[in-house]
Order: sequence, then C-alpha cells, then structure tokens
Amino acid sequence: MEAENIRVARARLGWLFEPGDPTLAQLLATNSPVDAYDLIAAGQVTFTARAELAGLSLPQMCGQAAAAVDDAYQGGRIVIPEDQDWPAGLDDARDWTPVCLWTAGPGAIPQPRQAVTLVGARACTAYGEHVARDLAAGLITHGWAVVSSAAVGIERAALYAALAAEGAAVAVLPHGIDQLLSDQQRQFTNLLAESGLLVSAFPAGAVPRRDRGQLNALYLAILTGGTVVVEAPARASCLAVVASAVRHGRAAMAVPGPVTSAMSTGCHRLLREDRQIRIVTDVDDIIADLRHAFAPVWPRPEADDAPTT
Repeated sequence: MEAENIRVARARLGWLFEPGDPTLAQLLATNSPVDAYDLIAAGQVTFTARAELAGLSLPQMCGQAAAAVDDAYQGGRIVIPEDQDWPAGLDDARDWTPVCLWTAGPGAIPQPRQAVTLVGARACTAYGEHVARDLAAGLITHGWAVVSSAAVGIERAALYAALAAEGAAVAVLPHGIDQLLSDQQRQFTNLLAESGLLVSAFPAGAVPRRDRGQLNALYLAILTGGTVVVEAPARASCLAVVASAVRHGRAAMAVPGPVTSAMSTGCHRLLREDRQIRIVTDVDDIIADLRHAFAPVWPRPEADDAPTT
C-alpha cells in the first residue's frame, strides 16, 4: 500500500509540474513524494504549474490531477524511480529526471545495455527509409530494442520495422500520450500500444512544445546505450539527440549518405567535426561500437536477456 501511495503521489506531481522544475526538486530533496504532494495540496508551497493548468485554482488542479492519474491507470502504467524496471539511463538526466513516466503498451522499459536509439530526418529519402528499416530489423534480430520518437520519416520507419520483426519497439514522446495530431499518428501509436511501448515524461494534456522537444532529445539519448543518426540535413532537430549521447557518455554513430544529398549533410558534418562520432554502415558496426564503448558494463544482450513485447 505504501508503494502505491508513492506511485499516486509521484504521478500527481508529474501531472502538475514540468520535468526538472526546481521547486519540485527542492521539495523532494527534503520530503517523501507523498508528503511533498500533501504540502502542495494544502497550499503550503508556492509553485508554477504546467502552462496547460494556467487559470485553475489549486483545488481544481489537484482534482484534475487525481482524475488524470485514475485515467492513466485505465489505459497504461505509471512507472516510478522506486520500480525495479525504472530505466537506469534516466539517472544521467540529473536535475531533469522526471518524477514518473507515463506508458502504454505491453513492451518492456528500455535499459541502456539492451537498447539503441535510431533518429533521423522527417522528410527522409527512399535511401534513408530503407537504411532505417534495415538497421532496425537487424538490431531486433540481434536482441536489441529499438527506441525512437513517433515522428514521421526515419524514426517512424525504424519503429515500424522493429514491430514487423516482432521485436521491442519503444517510442519516447515529447508530449502527452494523448496528444496525437493526425489520423496517421493515431493509427501508428495505437499499433505501438498494442505490440510495443509508448513512453512519455509528460502527462496527458501536455501539448508539443519546443522546450519539451529539447528535453525529450536528452531522454532519447540517455535511455539507451547509443544513438544512430540515419539521415539528417544540417539543421535537423534530431542532431540534438546525438549531441546529448556524446555529452552523456553514450555511443554516438552516424550513417553516411550520398555526397550529393542535402539530406545527409548533417551526418557528414558530424563525422567530419566530432571524432567521438563513429561511422556505421550496418548492424555489425553498431553492435561493435556499443560493445567497445560500454564493455564490460553494458555487453551485447544474450538471447535470454533480450527485451520482449
């Protein structure tokens, strides 16, 4: 019962606050999650709630938080740091570590030694889509989970391929799981909720926003053992995921493309300007770099260790 009270308190806090909120961090440094929420609900703490809650009174916010947590229980799972399967990689987020994760689907939470992040351009070429699908399917065959966002282009192609290979496909979303903007996105995320896993540090109702996308780039990088950028132009937002991977000691890799293609200039620039970023052309390259970077701490998973969906 105590564990469940902690889960509910963390979820309500996660619904009220943005990840990394300094007021919440300070409160949790000296109080349990249950006590922290009780102090807030009693009006004893001055705080800034998520932008979506602007204009609501404290009782209204707390009432909506309770209802949102009840709804989340109906359609998914709330994962907290006290759980055994809390992703170890999130420890590297430090001040930006979320108080909980909102998930939907039967898949396993990714752990660094079991998972690889694949990112890339939204307006991808046929070449980029082919490579993304090929790499994702190959990683699944070797027992790795494929992690990405649900964005169109490279990232959605990679997750589709992972699902088709009957492996672990995990989408890490920069908004609430309910914030699906198109019929195509809804169909795709419904498929993931049936056979893979949707994960978000942001609760239901949290809309897509630039700062949330930037924070999600950090989560995409640190949840796994390494990031591969498959295809990206010079200013692609997905390059932030690779930069975060480098900063946090993860393997960082890029796939080269045609020198005539503007859609690969971001990959080529990374390879030219940062010696920490490795060139990869197939699954064997990726696995070799992961094993080299993290062995013996994060070895390639054996078949029995492979995440399941």
